[in-house]
Amino acid sequence: ATSEAAEEAAKHDSNVIEGDDDEDVEDLLDLMDNAKVESADSISLLKQVMESPKSGPKATQIKERAVYDLTRAYCAQKQYSEIAAFLETSTFFQKVTKAKCAKVVRQVLDIVCSLAPEAYDMQREICEKIIVWCQREKRTFLRQRVEAKLAAILFHQNEFGEALHLIDRLLQELKKIDDKQLLVETHLMESKIHFGLRNVPKAKAALTASRTAANAIYVAPNLQASIDTMSGTIHTEESDYNTAHSYFLEAFEQLDQLNEQSQAVKCLKYMMLCRILDSLTKTLKLSAKGAIGVDKTGSSSLDVSNLVTSRQAVKYAGRDLEAMTAIAKAASERSLNDYEKVLADYAAELQQDLLIKHHLHILQEQLLESNLIRIMEPYSCVELQHISSLMDLPLAVVEKKLSQMILDGKFQGILDQGKGQLIIYEEGEKDKAMEKGLQVLENLDLVVTTLFNTAKQLRTPML
Repeated sequence: ATSEAAEEAAKHDSNVIEGDDDEDVEDLLDLMDNAKVESADSISLLKQVMESPKSGPKATQIKERAVYDLTRAYCAQKQYSEIAAFLETSTFFQKVTKAKCAKVVRQVLDIVCSLAPEAYDMQREICEKIIVWCQREKRTFLRQRVEAKLAAILFHQNEFGEALHLIDRLLQELKKIDDKQLLVETHLMESKIHFGLRNVPKAKAALTASRTAANAIYVAPNLQASIDTMSGTIHTEESDYNTAHSYFLEAFEQLDQLNEQSQAVKCLKYMMLCRILDSLTKTLKLSAKGAIGVDKTGSSSLDVSNLVTSRQAVKYAGRDLEAMTAIAKAASERSLNDYEKVLADYAAELQQDLLIKHHLHILQEQLLESNLIRIMEPYSCVELQHISSLMDLPLAVVEKKLSQMILDGKFQGILDQGKGQLIIYEEGEKDKAMEKGLQVLENLDLVVTTLFNTAKQLRTPML
């Protein structure tokens, strides 16, 4: 560590020269200006800036700007393979300090990810090449951060197993050096991966570890918003919708101040989802785990007027908010046809997000069960065809759902498929005499066993 620090100091001293004001960088500035004007030759001009032998402080700053401009130029022409090539071959990264090198490379990755957000295969390839270069050059600090970025890319590709393996290995290294900042980000990504695997307990444990590490350092607002969003997600899974809504609101307010439009809209959709689920839980007596009951109050409406404020609705108006409002309206009317139509019309807005997709599927099943129970309630025997016609659903779907509900104990009954009927039994009171009799037998068995053991102990000394 001492030799590495000495090497950093030597490189830093070599870049600081006497008389910075006298440093001649006019030729580099001219090349940068020409690159902005002549877009056709911008790549070749920027490469000339990078290959310049000048290494003073001003020249280093200009070369850093050239790296970013060159990255944007390659992305504009979709020459993504060239980005990894110049990162590996450029002498600029050999001359600057390791801290500066790490900063520039991470900024290059951020530029690539922002200009090509959906090109995950390309991002993964660039990250893997940078990791190989870091291992060859023994750039541990940079390698760890690129690996964390690679884990995020694998998560977006739904490669949860590979991402979790990479995260586990990275966490072992980070805990040894106690890098709090990267520990916060890595534990947060671990929580997201476990949630993607539907392992909520481990996702909650990883999130707790991330929050614990975050308490010891300053956390940037966007990272704090990500932590709050994940906290809200976990509470949504635990059916604590009010707490989840408060976390999503905290995240939304921070993202709104940062003008992160896409992420803010995502949090706003989560807030609306919590309002919908909470209102349905109170109105229809449903739970997130699929348990169901009949609303004794006779109320079948859901208040959808206060899902978002007027300011939020105006600023973030669009298909995302329209989709959630349409879902809330269909759920309030308990109309499965309208519900399925909304899911089909707004598939991109509702089916792409893991949390929304999961809970909307549960909500759809709950609405189906609730409607079936409401139709069956007056009858002791009813034809399946009649239920199918009232629900406007195929007969096979109704039969399958009713059989599931019987097996799950949602109601007592049998399906007479020969006659095409559903026979419903009334839930009678439990036979308390039988329960008391069973308790007497259990107590009697305990007494007899105790007497037998006592007699055995008394007999043993006599033998």
